[in-house]
Amino acid sequence: MIRVDSLSVRYDNFEALSIPFLTIEDGKFHAIIGPNGGGKTTFIKALVGLLPYEGTIEIDGMDHKRYLKKNSIGYLAQRGSQFSQFPITALEVVEMGRYRFKESAHIRRKKALEFLKVLEMEKFAQKNINELSGGQQQRILMARALATESKILILDEPLTGMDPKAQSLFYDMIKRIKDSFKLTVIMSSHDVGFISEYADNVICINKELVPHDESAKILSCAEFAQLYGPKIGIVEHHHLHSEKDDV
Repeated sequence: MIRVDSLSVRYDNFEALSIPFLTIEDGKFHAIIGPNGGGKTTFIKALVGLLPYEGTIEIDGMDHKRYLKKNSIGYLAQRGSQFSQFPITALEVVEMGRYRFKESAHIRRKKALEFLKVLEMEKFAQKNINELSGGQQQRILMARALATESKILILDEPLTGMDPKAQSLFYDMIKRIKDSFKLTVIMSSHDVGFISEYADNVICINKELVPHDESAKILSCAEFAQLYGPKIGIVEHHHLHSEKDDV
């Protein structure tokens, strides 16, 4: 689906990211991990066309810039306070994802409602977006990304602020959506534990691509050190439980 060759992204004279070569396979859940400031968001913004870059990105065998002129990429940015004072309904937010389609207002609204139903958020359609919780806003933005009808869904740290149970439910939702719509999903995250369970592939970035065994999603201590520094430890955690817990 995506082929990256000699990619370099700079802020003024500072090289924020350098990736010699990378392929992202179609129909898989690809996770991006790495430290803060390591280039995860920079890479994602380059993929969705929000940052200039040197080198080559191809999508579906087509030059990146040509692809973006003809197609959309479903994109969920990092959560912010963008809706704190924004007077717009949840349904209208999802309708924004239909901007490239030449369709009537009636069809646009009908399609937006369909994607709200996919995320089980149709009952909030007429709610003002700033009245919803952070998790509910994330689902609305996910519906907007799906409304683009793209083959690619890119999520930039969507789990920020969620507790472990909410994260688990979110991952289950992503897997269901990926399989239902036959999407290629690319998601950045700090949660290495969940990633190893749910992702088909792990892309490790710390200003450059950190190579690791492609057959394994569990990184070695040396690879963790290259990503996060030598003082990071790995702890395998198991819960003790009684027979009553299994009932």
